[in-house]
Amino acid sequence: MRYHPLTILYQIYQLIRNSIILALLLFVWKRGSDFWLFEYGRYIFALSVLYQFLHIFFNWWTLKYEVKNQSFYLESGVWTKKNQTIPFSKVQNVRREKSFFHALLGLTSLTFETAMDGDDDSIVFEVLTKEQAAQLIDLVEVGEEKVEIAEEKVVEESSGVVKEMVDEDNELDNRTIHFQSSNKDLIKASFTSLSFLALIPILSGLYENLQPFLPDDEKVQGMLEKILNNQWFLLTVLILAVMISVVVGMLRTMIRYGKFEISSNDTHIFIQRGVLEETYFSIEKKKVQALEVKQTMLKRVFGLAEVKLISTAKTSNDGVEVDVNSLYPFLPIDKAMQLVSQILPSYTLSTREMQKLPKMSLWMRIIRPSWLWIGTFIGLYFLKPSLYGVEEAWWIIAILVFIWLNASSVLDYYHTSFGVDKDQFQFRNGGFSTRLFISKRSKIIELTVSRNWLQRKWGMGSISTTNRSTPVHVETIDDLPQAFIKQFHQWYYERQKYVQYDRNESKRLEIWQLLDVEK
Repeated sequence: MRYHPLTILYQIYQLIRNSIILALLLFVWKRGSDFWLFEYGRYIFALSVLYQFLHIFFNWWTLKYEVKNQSFYLESGVWTKKNQTIPFSKVQNVRREKSFFHALLGLTSLTFETAMDGDDDSIVFEVLTKEQAAQLIDLVEVGEEKVEIAEEKVVEESSGVVKEMVDEDNELDNRTIHFQSSNKDLIKASFTSLSFLALIPILSGLYENLQPFLPDDEKVQGMLEKILNNQWFLLTVLILAVMISVVVGMLRTMIRYGKFEISSNDTHIFIQRGVLEETYFSIEKKKVQALEVKQTMLKRVFGLAEVKLISTAKTSNDGVEVDVNSLYPFLPIDKAMQLVSQILPSYTLSTREMQKLPKMSLWMRIIRPSWLWIGTFIGLYFLKPSLYGVEEAWWIIAILVFIWLNASSVLDYYHTSFGVDKDQFQFRNGGFSTRLFISKRSKIIELTVSRNWLQRKWGMGSISTTNRSTPVHVETIDDLPQAFIKQFHQWYYERQKYVQYDRNESKRLEIWQLLDVEK
């Protein structure tokens, strides 16, 4: 089966969008330039666009896919044929997006992200109808047999036989909605994200780009100087700019996070957001490797937090990381804790019983050399930049950087806490911003214990845990007491009592699940 024919139009649209700036530079802004780079660049650009244009047609003709036997069968290659078989079980996340192009034609895009590494780590359908996308998602998330059974259910009616079609509200998709963003949440998010400041660099860049086109006439320049020297005029412009920035920031936030919905069923977590450009994301609960609760300094002031799901799939689109595996980034901290308990009952978020670092760790962090500050000091010493006409400003900058780094280290000491509870490990750290990391013992694939000379002298050490992710997720806690390191090592060593490997099916099974023992 070939991909949707409008995939050709979508790829041509992307080609034009990605090439328009370079085309304007070569054929409009620098059209009269005889510089060899622009002169030969025009020919190279035209040949490149022609090649990509032809490649789009030939590539679409050779791309084929088939869905059967709980697997995707893919065929591709213009010059070299390549066949792939990807079982549904390898799919980690499902992402559905609707850009302006898709919204205009009533279409959508669909990506199945796997744990594989490489160029073919995802199954991408750039253009699909909504019905096709829903059917593929049901096949992967629910299973081929169950979907076929549901689609073949019949209801006897006097007028004949009517088939019950699978939709989003039937028993196969029995979701519980945990959170829906309100206007109050969006307004709070727009101020917390500081998105209203985005207009400032835009206006600055617009002025710099328009400045060469302004006339050099002395009268015009004199008029501009008078306007810029008028304080009341500048104050009015500043107030208007701030008001426009706030409105634009709120619109950007509402477009991106409007209609934000978090829901789940027994097996999956679903995240949907966006007004003009919609994004749908789903992940199987058992494939969540860890949780991360992040708070920036501003979010801490407002009592907000962001919860991220760490999985083995690579959430990227065209080489750019896509932040879709995040629960609503502006949740009240209590709501975030409650939400995680509802969606993932096996995880318990609590910071009350966590241990704090010993006081010796504070001195360790203070006397430990800061290579960042040393590098900054050396650079400032040789460059000796002036600031607002102050020639000796470089050493003031060096002192401020030193104070900022040490304040961050002291705050990190007070914020750092750690603890283990049955099969769960969690720790909290951070300076001006804080983060809480939570993972299961069965999800940690490697433990590393290290101690430098100073740590050995003072009876401390560092531990690093590794979780499956793309890229591999490593968490490190420094300056832990030796007693806790021994306790943690023994706790992790007992993992083999609760986890076994089924060699026939190559699957990891938790014994407490087999014995129905409460974790």
